[in-house]
Amino acid sequence: MAMDQAHDVFQRLVKSVGRRSWFVPSVFAIAVLPCHAQSTDESAADAASQQVSVKLAKPTYNNLRYEDDFSYLDGAEETYEPDIFDPIKNIHLDEDFTLSVGGEFRFRVNSFTNTAFGARAVTQDTSLEHRVFLHFDLKYRDVARVFVQGVNAEIEDNDIPLIPIEENRFDIHQGFLDLRILGEDVPLTLRIGRQELQYGAQRLISPLDWGNTRRRFDGVKLFYEAPDFGFDVFYVRPFDPIAVNIGENQNRKPDEYREEMHLYGIYSTYTGIPNHGIDGYFFALRDRGDFVNANSNAGDISLYTLGARFWGRTGPWDYDTELTGQWGRWAGDTIQAWSWSLDSGVTFDHLPWSPRLGVGFDLATGDDDPTDGKHGTFYQLFPLAHAYLGYLDLVARQNIIAQNINLTMKPAENVKAHIAWHTFWLYEESDALYNAGGVPIRRDPSGKSGSDVANELDITVAWQIDTHQSILLGYSHIWNNNFIRQTGASEDPDFIYLMYKFRF
Repeated sequence: MAMDQAHDVFQRLVKSVGRRSWFVPSVFAIAVLPCHAQSTDESAADAASQQVSVKLAKPTYNNLRYEDDFSYLDGAEETYEPDIFDPIKNIHLDEDFTLSVGGEFRFRVNSFTNTAFGARAVTQDTSLEHRVFLHFDLKYRDVARVFVQGVNAEIEDNDIPLIPIEENRFDIHQGFLDLRILGEDVPLTLRIGRQELQYGAQRLISPLDWGNTRRRFDGVKLFYEAPDFGFDVFYVRPFDPIAVNIGENQNRKPDEYREEMHLYGIYSTYTGIPNHGIDGYFFALRDRGDFVNANSNAGDISLYTLGARFWGRTGPWDYDTELTGQWGRWAGDTIQAWSWSLDSGVTFDHLPWSPRLGVGFDLATGDDDPTDGKHGTFYQLFPLAHAYLGYLDLVARQNIIAQNINLTMKPAENVKAHIAWHTFWLYEESDALYNAGGVPIRRDPSGKSGSDVANELDITVAWQIDTHQSILLGYSHIWNNNFIRQTGASEDPDFIYLMYKFRF
């Protein structure tokens, strides 16, 4: 099955490339130009390395592209590695204004089998996703800034129903204004407009880079950044494709936020302990519409989330744990829910390939009685569940107990291989299994199907070709257990994918 899928992925990619006359020369230019720049400047880089004992600066591209910093280009040429895109970075328009231009091209071939456990008529689907981001970052000293990012994201050849996060054609993805309201020397900034949010380990609020479109919000944020301490206070309205396709919002477009939904909160981080950090946060979600809860009741939601995260490293050990509680009211039910997550591992740097052996644990409460006036199912907000609960995206941090053991190795300097084995159980047998979007996909109200859901294997190989280019190859498989087998169709799902990304 996996070999057939791999062959299908390759064939679809070749056909898709053949339909795009612009694709071949573009990829050739992308692959060759950076290598040419490196070759051209090799002698200069060698001379600089003899004069400078510190590591030379070079482009670093962050998950939040507005955090990219190219101010190092103001330094002497021997202090940084020349890059082919330096001419469009940190451009001094005059003494006060600088402009940087950047973007991303990404292509991913996905081949799915039995993503509905065999319950859907179409059991196999191979498709091509592609997206383009282009942004402009204009700064006035350290006082003001305008950041604008456009997007075009599309999917082709898909045979199963379109997931809302897969397409957003020719839209303004981000557009905001930053102002240092107390002056240039005080790092307190007011941000107004459309923006991405990312907090902590992305378990609750994430831009969700895995999706072909990334998550964004319209609103205002006030943030303070100091060496050991920082905080954000924000009020936004989410562009959430899952939420906007509920009830009366089923026909809402990707470029429209849910007007009834409001998200606000505060997130703080302290890093004064060497090699450690502590996060604390409070989020409030309000929605005055037909928002359906885990008990199948529709109505207003007032959800409050309070949590803390502790993370760090001691020698070869790394660890990250997070505890979160929720309360409020949802469609007349009283909310009482919580979650706990732990990820830890040890790295053996003295061994070949520097292996890291890790373990992970996730617990999120469910509801045991839909008629008792209490809502016990944890609500995951706007997370990156994909990274913690399996690449097939059939499990959410809602009514779940999950554990995994994983191994990461570096067989080459720029190659990372990762393998993870997940085991999933329902927290409450009478509550549902929710997919990564928080949508219930299987339920046995009687609880007689048990809690043993499935096991999942994830294998990925990531190759960072150079500063700009990367390739990701992955395979995932789920072995269904009693809960899936006794609640309907029970074909094991598969997922194989190949992704190429170029950033500048």
